[in-house]
Amino acid sequence: MKKFFFIVAALFIAYFSSIRVKASESYDSIALPSTNIQLEFQGYFSESQKQMLKDWLVEMTQSVASIYGEFPLKRTRVKLVRSYSWFEPVPWGEIQRWRSSRVVLHVNPSFSNEQIRADWTAVHELSHLLLPYVGDGDSWFSEGLASYYQNIARAKSGLLTEQEAFQKLFHGFRRGEKNARNRPVQLSLASKKRGNTMRIYWSGAAYFLNVDINLRKLSNNQQSLDSVLRLYRDCCLPNHRVTSLGSVISKLDELSNTEVFSREYQKIIDSKRFPDYQGSFAYLGISNGWRGVKLNKQSAFAARRNELLKAN
Repeated sequence: MKKFFFIVAALFIAYFSSIRVKASESYDSIALPSTNIQLEFQGYFSESQKQMLKDWLVEMTQSVASIYGEFPLKRTRVKLVRSYSWFEPVPWGEIQRWRSSRVVLHVNPSFSNEQIRADWTAVHELSHLLLPYVGDGDSWFSEGLASYYQNIARAKSGLLTEQEAFQKLFHGFRRGEKNARNRPVQLSLASKKRGNTMRIYWSGAAYFLNVDINLRKLSNNQQSLDSVLRLYRDCCLPNHRVTSLGSVISKLDELSNTEVFSREYQKIIDSKRFPDYQGSFAYLGISNGWRGVKLNKQSAFAARRNELLKAN
């Protein structure tokens, strides 16, 4: 009898647990001009919260699409996990790549719509989809691209002002410089050692700023990081596999018909110093100090910044 009782109890527990799991998970889809978002909610969200987060996700996706006019993948998987953190509205995000790529964002919908819209995490994670993952050992490249565009793409789509975008880049570079001074290690080894997070993220962002500016200078603004990434999408995405950094850089050089990507890579990969971004800032008419950045209002500099931040 006891055995029968425990079997029945176990069945009841399993049944009601399955109901709770199903109740905490729901699915939806959002059709946009250049992508279809396959959306999963995990945890409790009210219907009004779900709608707010769907609108937010559309805006963040469109921000990334402003980089070259279309989102990099025609089908995008996104999972929103209910967060109860009160420190920030989107305390964690990641890309999961196995057979397909999925963006996972932990979100606390109790924050206001304005606070959630102001968070950079979604644009950062979605920007990872512009290129394949190059592996943990070269995370500066993947994280640098996302850190660059979390500011530039948001400015392109009107989520940040010009001043805010360059101010945030500058402060990121300052954090990276401080990390590099305190922990001098070759960039090629930084991803393999603890304590180099700011160096990894912002060295990569400085690399992509320099690449972007050099492509524009060489082509008289006929080519940019944006346009080369679009060519990469047309030839080489979707790609959910780990792809060597060397092959990605070689392909980007080939598509741009330059050696900009490999040349900038050689400048920084064995250095213990933070990449020099001052030449790129000077080209854009940006001067800086510990308090922040000043933007030169002369027409030539303003035009260069406008071109960089123009939505495509």
